[in-house]
Amino acid sequence: MKPFHLRLTTLAQSLLVCATAFAAGTHASAQSVLETVQANGKLTVATEVAYPPMEYLEGGKVVGYGKDILDLIVADMGVELDQLQLPWDGILAGVLAQKYDLVATSVAITPDRADKFAYTRPLAVADTMLVKLQRDGSMTSLDDVNGKIVGVELGSTQAQEVEAVDAEMKARGDAGFARILGFKSTDDMRLALASGQIDIGTIPSFSLASMQQQRPNTYERLATIGTGTLFAWVAHPDGADLRDRINLALDTLEAAGTLKELQEKWFGFEMELPADYLPEGAL
Repeated sequence: MKPFHLRLTTLAQSLLVCATAFAAGTHASAQSVLETVQANGKLTVATEVAYPPMEYLEGGKVVGYGKDILDLIVADMGVELDQLQLPWDGILAGVLAQKYDLVATSVAITPDRADKFAYTRPLAVADTMLVKLQRDGSMTSLDDVNGKIVGVELGSTQAQEVEAVDAEMKARGDAGFARILGFKSTDDMRLALASGQIDIGTIPSFSLASMQQQRPNTYERLATIGTGTLFAWVAHPDGADLRDRINLALDTLEAAGTLKELQEKWFGFEMELPADYLPEGAL
């Protein structure tokens, strides 16, 4: 058996090793989101690839306005891109659970989200548009939607605005929509409209041109509702440093005129995006 003083020395050395290891582990866990991305050399993002022309699949590849911007930002950061294709349902919960670094898809900036996520500066702005089939002559304006079935993407701002319109119609004594059907993706909703399962679809206004291009002589604008929505990307609430790094790259793209060029490419027009875009209390 070791002498007592030697046992104490051995114990002290063991405690010192444990303390050093703990300190090292604490330092590693204290890495910020941006530091972790830079250390790994990879940015992992989640994207709903069903929102043309923002982000969608073409020939098995992710394309769109948002994808073009994302590729430029990743190149500017000097990291690799790992892009996960996920449905909208659950995509925001995933970034909160730190399953990926960023949601690089069209997330509407809303007060109830702004204190939960670190929003980038807006990439696009759009009104909520109600669309119908061209062959449907029963509707020409918002006055004709009573008794109609409308489709929305579950959890979207468009769904909230449709519900608000329905409540307004019923408050003034109208019948309101016959049903508001929720879909997991905008693709599912558009297919339901094309097949006649619903009478009206809801889209951001910048999506109409691409829908008409993909399915000529099929869809047309019925009405516009809401007050306009800003779309951005979001990071974990602890990821403000990553958000700020992305904003820096976006500022550079804007100053070079690249954002305007991409808007002309994908939308056919330029957008005015506000500098003051976050609600009070936002991260």
